[in-house]
Amino acid sequence: MTEQMDLFESSAETTEPEIKKDKEFKLTPREWRLLDLIKHNSFIEHRKTTQKEICEKIDTFVWNDDEKCHDHCTAIWHDIEEINLSYQTDKLIISDKFEYWIGDEEETKAFIDKKWQDLLPRLVRYWAFLNKVKRDGQGLIIDRKGNVIDENSQARVFIESYGEERISDN
Repeated sequence: MTEQMDLFESSAETTEPEIKKDKEFKLTPREWRLLDLIKHNSFIEHRKTTQKEICEKIDTFVWNDDEKCHDHCTAIWHDIEEINLSYQTDKLIISDKFEYWIGDEEETKAFIDKKWQDLLPRLVRYWAFLNKVKRDGQGLIIDRKGNVIDENSQARVFIESYGEERISDN
């Protein structure tokens, strides 16, 4: 039975990057230095840490001076994500407008709630889209105007959710 489950699990498709439950996100020395800097500024100096400050104090981060650049150091964002996913630390780094800090309970919960609020509309659209295309091939009894569909109707008898041609390859 376990062999069948393993076959099923290995054949299951996913669109999300695979995150193994057993995998421990081990922090790198740079990530530890970043966490220590943010903890120091949050707990000792009671202030946020800017992206510019991080690049100035941790030499492995490089500041991009291009004024057309939105994020001047994407490596910081990546490292913050790794820190937040790791169970090697109990702290959650809040990020907002390229500033980073460890907040109190209220602002940490607000940060998490904002993540949910940002995600919720996408989930609503996803489920609406999925349910719409799942209707493909289902029979219709009533047309969109509320009239009964019979052999004299010009309405389609079945729902057609898809086109006939693959357009993305053209």
